[in-house]
Amino acid sequence: MKISQILAGCGLGVAVLATALSGAAAEEIRFLDHRGKVIALKAPPERVVSMFASGPLVYYAVEGESKHIVGVNKKAKKMYEGSFYAQILPEFLKLDMNVAGDGFAPNVEAILELKPDVVQQWTFDPKIMEPLERVGLTVIGYNCCTNQDRRDYLMLAGYTSGRIDRAQAILQQQDASDKALRETFAAVKPTETVSMLVVDEIKDSFRIIANSSQDYTLSGTTNLAADDTGEWWRTVDAEQLLVWNPSIIVIPSYAADLTPADFYSNQALSSLDAVKNKRVYKFPQFNRSPDAAEIYLSDDWLARVAHPERFKDAKNFGETLKEGYSLVYRRDLTEEQIRFILELEQNKDSAGYLDIFG
Repeated sequence: MKISQILAGCGLGVAVLATALSGAAAEEIRFLDHRGKVIALKAPPERVVSMFASGPLVYYAVEGESKHIVGVNKKAKKMYEGSFYAQILPEFLKLDMNVAGDGFAPNVEAILELKPDVVQQWTFDPKIMEPLERVGLTVIGYNCCTNQDRRDYLMLAGYTSGRIDRAQAILQQQDASDKALRETFAAVKPTETVSMLVVDEIKDSFRIIANSSQDYTLSGTTNLAADDTGEWWRTVDAEQLLVWNPSIIVIPSYAADLTPADFYSNQALSSLDAVKNKRVYKFPQFNRSPDAAEIYLSDDWLARVAHPERFKDAKNFGETLKEGYSLVYRRDLTEEQIRFILELEQNKDSAGYLDIFG
């Protein structure tokens, strides 16, 4: 059961699910996690463990503090290191990462040593949930991996931390951005969208993102690899890329070792339109996690990359970026930080990038 199926709008969450109790339990708030299980908290938790890397990011965005986050899985280190998160939240690199390995199977003993009030865990496998609840831990279940799930993460953080207002504010900002993009491309026909692929790995073959939680149609683009399988990744050969022949290729920010230059120097891809026209772009740092609260900025950025002519009179993206980080992370960005976030160095040779964002 989705949180969205329970609420008639994010503003109703507490009113619908709060439990009116007498005496000492009067302040207890109850909400449903993604399993439809009632989570009851007498107060916002003092110690939070997350079994996935985006959990601390979303929780911090909503609560505004990092001191209550005490553990995360080992894989988080790769996401945080070298990213803008390492600059604004260096304490995240010091979190206890022994709670799980590169996956999500819990190290129960290590988690118990942290004495968490709540544990955030994925719901996709009961075997990674049950050991935690068997030892009496309060576990909040998270589904993956749709856009609605991602929106729900903010609300779950809002319920848990007691900051529903913050969760709603971020969602309202996301909605306003989406609405503006829909209006910009309302009259665009399917044949007028820009064909694209998202590639995050080059080895003997190419790994592409086929079905992510991001709605690329908001940006006036068509993901050529999207299908009805629901699979996030697919692995294809160069011949398939040539068959698709995308107009642009984008590289996720988390693919730290992959750059546009890797495509421009690849002879097997030299006949691709995206390569010939130098329209291969590295997503900025706000795309580092598909579940982070600032991920909505990716749609606006991609729209400007794909359709620069439609944004000649639009608000400067740097201002949009400043507003987003001010809301989500309470940070006033410097010009140097903006350059870092936008990956200007990696994208400097890609068509139009410095004109649009430089």
